[in-house]
Amino acid sequence: MKFLRRPTKSGFTLIEVITVLFVTSLGLVGVLTLIVQNIQSQSINKNNLIAYQLAQEGIELIRKTRDSNWRQGQNWDKNLDHKSYYMDYRDDKPHELHNQSEGILKQDASGFYYHDAASSDPNSSFTRVITLDNQGNHAFYVRSVITWGERSRSYSYVLETMIYGWK
Repeated sequence: MKFLRRPTKSGFTLIEVITVLFVTSLGLVGVLTLIVQNIQSQSINKNNLIAYQLAQEGIELIRKTRDSNWRQGQNWDKNLDHKSYYMDYRDDKPHELHNQSEGILKQDASGFYYHDAASSDPNSSFTRVITLDNQGNHAFYVRSVITWGERSRSYSYVLETMIYGWK
């Protein structure tokens, strides 16, 4: 008697195919998650670097005012008082800050940041407030605070130093 045998075919079952697709999709989701996190971290790091440079510029602008006073033969602390200010590279002296919106920086086509409420350039996401605290006859505590928002989170960068009327 002859038995009928089915010919055996080598191949994948449906369960094996589904398992391979599942494992592959998990790997792709992991890679895509890493890419998205890398892009977000890159944006945060970029803005943190810009904030540091804007804070340093704020400190240097106050030093520029002190040095200009010396060059003009005036008291070193002229136009510098125990107040909060806004100032940019185009200003000769700091402007007293009356409300937080005055500290919002705009960015021109060349990438420079400045204050000018009447300008048509768009607001940047950065705000700079420079605060001076008189530490006696010959010293000021200077604090430059940069704030910005990104992806519904608020960030800030603070840079502090002392300037002296040592001349």
